[in-house]
Amino acid sequence: MEKVKIIIDSSSDLTLDEIEKYNLEVMPLTINIDGEEYDYRTIGNEEYIIRMRTAKEFSTSQPAIGKYIEAFERWTKDGYKILVLTISSALSGTYNSVLAASSDFNNIYVVDTKTTTRGMVYLLESAIEQINNDISLDVVADNLREQVKKIYTFVTIDNLDNLVKGGRLSKASALIGNLLNIKVLTQLKETELIAIDKVRGKKKLVHSLINHMRDVIGDREVKKISLPHAISDEYINLIRHEIQDNFNYYVEDKDIFVTTPIISTHTGENAVGILIELA
Repeated sequence: MEKVKIIIDSSSDLTLDEIEKYNLEVMPLTINIDGEEYDYRTIGNEEYIIRMRTAKEFSTSQPAIGKYIEAFERWTKDGYKILVLTISSALSGTYNSVLAASSDFNNIYVVDTKTTTRGMVYLLESAIEQINNDISLDVVADNLREQVKKIYTFVTIDNLDNLVKGGRLSKASALIGNLLNIKVLTQLKETELIAIDKVRGKKKLVHSLINHMRDVIGDREVKKISLPHAISDEYINLIRHEIQDNFNYYVEDKDIFVTTPIISTHTGENAVGILIELA
């Protein structure tokens, strides 16, 4: 069996137990709140959202490329092949930076997951299963790139304030949107996170989500659905109920959790990610 090391970034929402279980190297994306820097090891997901309510400035940064190069040198020197799974290139420059850095090494395979949070874990678990079945890493990487096409990422956005702070929306547009109770449904596409619908009110937002899910699911089998969120209990209950009613799929408690600051920074509080893998 090949000696393989998997490197993944912290936007994957892996727990510390999972990191240890799978023997992963995790590259931290960092967040900055009012001049103080944190990563997944130094601030909790829920704590960050609470602090975000009163923060004047907050931003995110991709992992330092030097950390990847150091890891590549360390593991390849010991005879390992390396699989790198990165957050979607539509959300971060991580993939392109890592791909460039890997060109100086042999046997490093970099996969743009084109998703984030548990969507990355769907791919991780598939990779581990294939590696354990003694499938060569180049084939594993190719298989993952095909599997990426079966993963769909939606995000419901309840409050527009963080879109302003992130430079994605003007203050005037956000003010009008919030006054009119405008909610936004977004989908992570090949090159960007795009707004696919704007509606008034929570129930209409969930209704729109279900309709768009129906469009992508069609008659295919649903393998997995996860609901990472930014302290969004009311939405979670609505979405979970509608998914079960419409698709006969029960989202388990373990697949519902408060998401990483890397995600909540961009979406704001009350957002919900809907990560779907189809057969």
